[in-house]
Amino acid sequence: MPKSAQSNISTPSFSLGLVENLRSLRPDLKPSDIAALVIDETSYYRDHKDVQKAGVPAARHYFQYGEKEKRKYCYPRLSYTSSMASQPVQKGKTIFYTTAPEDNPSWLYRCVFPNKNHENSDDHIFFSGANLLSDLLIGIFAAKKIIFLRPGYNPRTIYLIQLARMLGISIEFDFDDLLLPEFARERGACRSGLRSPQEDFSESLKQSALTVYADSITCSTDGIAVELSKITPNVTVRRNKLPLHYFRSVENIVSRGKSYSFPDGKVKILYLSGSNTHKRDFSTITGPLTKLAQQYGDKFTISFMGSLSDYSNVFNMLGVKSQMIPSVAFDKMLDIISMHDLVLVPLEDSIFNNCKSNIKYIECASQGVPIIASSVSEFDFAIKNGVNGWLCNDEADWYQKLVSILLDPDSIISCGINAYSHAKKGLSV
Repeated sequence: MPKSAQSNISTPSFSLGLVENLRSLRPDLKPSDIAALVIDETSYYRDHKDVQKAGVPAARHYFQYGEKEKRKYCYPRLSYTSSMASQPVQKGKTIFYTTAPEDNPSWLYRCVFPNKNHENSDDHIFFSGANLLSDLLIGIFAAKKIIFLRPGYNPRTIYLIQLARMLGISIEFDFDDLLLPEFARERGACRSGLRSPQEDFSESLKQSALTVYADSITCSTDGIAVELSKITPNVTVRRNKLPLHYFRSVENIVSRGKSYSFPDGKVKILYLSGSNTHKRDFSTITGPLTKLAQQYGDKFTISFMGSLSDYSNVFNMLGVKSQMIPSVAFDKMLDIISMHDLVLVPLEDSIFNNCKSNIKYIECASQGVPIIASSVSEFDFAIKNGVNGWLCNDEADWYQKLVSILLDPDSIISCGINAYSHAKKGLSV
């Protein structure tokens, strides 16, 4: 997990007050300028008249007392375009910021995995929305660059972007999904009926408007880069990769290939839904799976993991042993994958899905388990059909390939070994 936000920032004692601490990090700025950057004093006094009556500076009061007392904070009114720095900051820390939980896969793959054990990891600091604003400010004042993961249009993110520009700090946005408004109808939440296209369009329109304030943008796939390049020129692709320590040992994989036998002659199939935004994606294979259960129900078991509706009762009624597994932490998820033989990754053929990364392939390959997936761009990039996994184009293709796998389960072992070798060589950190 990420390092503590303050573990590698040297600052004076908090008894001096936040403004004094920030001044020690940026001696080029006046204390009065720093105070104006961290709080709207007029608004704070208006909302907290006792502080004004006591004659305590708003910045000192809020960050020494008000923050702990959960008093209302007043964001200062800053500019997106002005800068107090005479030139861009050249030395300092690299800050990674997200509003997502610390175990969120995007946060792990895009920020933690590639940077936690980097040779310059002492210069990398990780922040989430759960951090105190005072911690964030200390980090930013010590920074030369801040990287926002999927920045949302909310008061804190907007303020941090404005503050970074005022301080001359480089701003980078990182995207692992196609979040532009013109593709709102294509996103999983809309296709699965969880959000209206109008609602998604409105939110993504605000988010995409922020991209003009990024000095650079990084994304996970070529498809995302193509679309983002239409609105900003400085876009770089950095594919998702998994740290080597998550991969099972070579000895374990080789041993599995030599001695593995399918319990009761049944293939253990797993479907990882992730969030419930994949309801429509799963619907693309409900027909083939139902037919498979009716005709070859004695040859497999199936587990469903994540936020998908519970389909286990349906398959149990059809005579196929089935179970529902709740969402678990990342490490535990890999353990559960390793207990299965084959993982299903169905995706509708849409521009949104063709821009998604292939982390499910990487995660399963790290455990020596192959996947059978819809033929979308990033899985086409990683999988050679029948060699290190399987690709399907339609329902008939899904059914035929699943039947062939069940009738020749040894192909699972060879594909799993090949997927492991491929991912470890080219898709690991």
